Amino acid sequence: MSEIIYGVHPVLAALRQRGNTLEEVIVAKGAAGQWLEEVRRLARQHQVRFRVSERAGLDRLCQTSRHQGIMARVAAYRYLPEAELLDRIAVQPKSALVVVADCLQDPMNLGNLMRSAHAVGAQGLVIPKHRAVGVTPAVAKAAAGAAAYLPVARVTNLSNFLKDCKAQGLWVVGAEAQAVQSLYTADLTGPLTLVIGGEGSGIRPRVRRECDLLLAIPMATPQLGSLNAAVAGAIFMFEILRQRQQQSPQF
Repeated sequence: MSEIIYGVHPVLAALRQRGNTLEEVIVAKGAAGQWLEEVRRLARQHQVRFRVSERAGLDRLCQTSRHQGIMARVAAYRYLPEAELLDRIAVQPKSALVVVADCLQDPMNLGNLMRSAHAVGAQGLVIPKHRAVGVTPAVAKAAAGAAAYLPVARVTNLSNFLKDCKAQGLWVVGAEAQAVQSLYTADLTGPLTLVIGGEGSGIRPRVRRECDLLLAIPMATPQLGSLNAAVAGAIFMFEILRQRQQQSPQF
């Protein structure tokens, strides 16, 4: 079954990706912008059907009016097999970074987390098959194009996946609001798997037991308790990138 993605950045990113699986691109009548000519050109180049429709039609198909005048039908999202992600880690053992989202429910959180993971050069993002949002059109929209580039694996058992990561030499770091150690006092330059907990519940106990290190983001005021999962994940990931670039400027 095909799915729908919408928004200028997600659709352009999908068109630019080699081997994309777009079935058609639909633009709202009267839409204009510098992006439109590139959309037309890439659609011709990749032999993707291009058509114009009334804006109300896009509203109905996207189930929102916030589509920026463009949408595309794409084959159902193809998750990266778990074994293939582990193979990718093995190729880059020293700079490996895998982000694990433990049961996120909010599409915006997952999409923003994907965007940050792609920005820092993570090899992939891992989500559980059950009790968690998958890569939906809303997630792709929030990821603003990153869904076309960042591999996402969906696994049955996160604990077993973390064991496999550790077997390949990766340290497993959990983002935990109540942790004693601060994020900024830890050495994060080595190969890592970063675990971000779900909204409200945080990291599940079984997954937490596989973490080699639990770290917290220091807060100036205690009233909030913890940050949004995507915000916390971004802070952790960019601190990892900062430390790695400081150690090796060409990273």
